[in-house]
Amino acid sequence: MPRLTTVNDVDVVVVGAGVSGLAAARSLESRSRFVTVLDKGRSVGGRLATRRLADARLDHGAQFFTQRAVEMEALVEELLDEEVATEWCKGFSGEDGHPRYVIPGGMNGLGKFLAEPLEDVRCEIEVTSLVQEDRGWVVKWDGGELRGGAVLLTAPVPQSLAIIDRSGIALDENVRAGLDAVTYDAAMAVLVVLDGPSGVPAPGGVQLTEGPFTWVGDNLAKGVSEISAITLHTDDVTATALWDDDPAEVLAELMDIGAEWFGDANVVASELKKWKYAAPTHCWPAPYCTAVDGDWPLVLAGDAFEGPKIEGAYRSGLAAALRLNRSGVTSTSG
Repeated sequence: MPRLTTVNDVDVVVVGAGVSGLAAARSLESRSRFVTVLDKGRSVGGRLATRRLADARLDHGAQFFTQRAVEMEALVEELLDEEVATEWCKGFSGEDGHPRYVIPGGMNGLGKFLAEPLEDVRCEIEVTSLVQEDRGWVVKWDGGELRGGAVLLTAPVPQSLAIIDRSGIALDENVRAGLDAVTYDAAMAVLVVLDGPSGVPAPGGVQLTEGPFTWVGDNLAKGVSEISAITLHTDDVTATALWDDDPAEVLAELMDIGAEWFGDANVVASELKKWKYAAPTHCWPAPYCTAVDGDWPLVLAGDAFEGPKIEGAYRSGLAAALRLNRSGVTSTSG
């Protein structure tokens, strides 16, 4: 398919290098689309976040992924064949038959794997506004701009709406109302490096329904860290209540509450991380949203469109790519 070299720099500009954006970009490039991915972070992956602390490695965003939908089958097979991913377990309070997969080097390795074959991924670029033209869009950031036939926004919906609002783009009132209704839970991650075995039982992960924590994971048991290190995720109530408090005091308070999971080990190092948009709680009722329709569309995608899991984000990205592939972004006519 021909590229609009005389009109646009690329066919599609993807804003956000998380799972959804990277999945969409890979799908589009497989269909001969020219794509640029922009992300404000220092590296790709979004909530596929891994942190080095002392001599340990800890996942502090997504902890594992599953494959329950057919759209993920090929990716999981590829990850296993290339030994990028491994099966951790099939449940945490008894087996349910569904494998939980991890990336031994840390979950950010999944983002790197998805990004590796892409032609143009640029980090540390925070998109500020969009300008609609007759045959596409100008995507702007401080010190630069890029012309694309279509734009795909995959950041959390409030962040995507902030770009839309700064750009003065008026959305259909029903579309706007639906996007405004999308909500997220916040979370805090407490990262703890220990000098001995943790108190987290086999297989190394516990999902909780009461108290301030929803998750406790042993990164050594997962095969992510070479030494004992655990990640604790708070619930939304706790994160919201403590969000604006002094981080050092919050860390100390949560460490005290979570000490039961440290076993007999001593704390070597600890750190607090925050996730304002940790998981969608009220989603858009379709795999993606066409915010501006036509041959040169503006589309939104992400886990708030197909569910609060890695495979939900992945499926949303693939669905959005199919929508963009049907557009006229590479047409040289008219």
